[in-house]
Amino acid sequence: MKTCLLDTNLLVRFITGEPAEMATCARALIEKSESGAVALRIVPLVVAETVFVLAGKVYGFDRREVATALIQFIESPSLEVEQRDALIAALRLFRDHTLDFVDACLAAQARLFCVGVASFDADFARIAGLELAAL
Repeated sequence: MKTCLLDTNLLVRFITGEPAEMATCARALIEKSESGAVALRIVPLVVAETVFVLAGKVYGFDRREVATALIQFIESPSLEVEQRDALIAALRLFRDHTLDFVDACLAAQARLFCVGVASFDADFARIAGLELAAL
């Protein structure tokens, strides 16, 4: 079975449905993955860029919409997702707090590995159970 890495533009087309022709192709590829005809893999950087594109100026989606759509997508058992648990945790933090996605990823990783975060960013102090390094 052939394996393909998903690019941000394919994921954005799949989620937004725009433009229609590309969205149709993206859906067809996802369906091939679900049927086992192709293996699809997504890496964390693509998720990060997708968050940036969808929640940014071009699309302006609400962070909750973005997080919900991506969580639903990467929970699919037909996808190979690098760092699935960490990405889902990061998307939940992104959805529920004012953190940017990279900071949400850092907080999620810190929680998963039971380590602290060294940062001057005060937003980290709002995350329950997150240890901050004394600076």
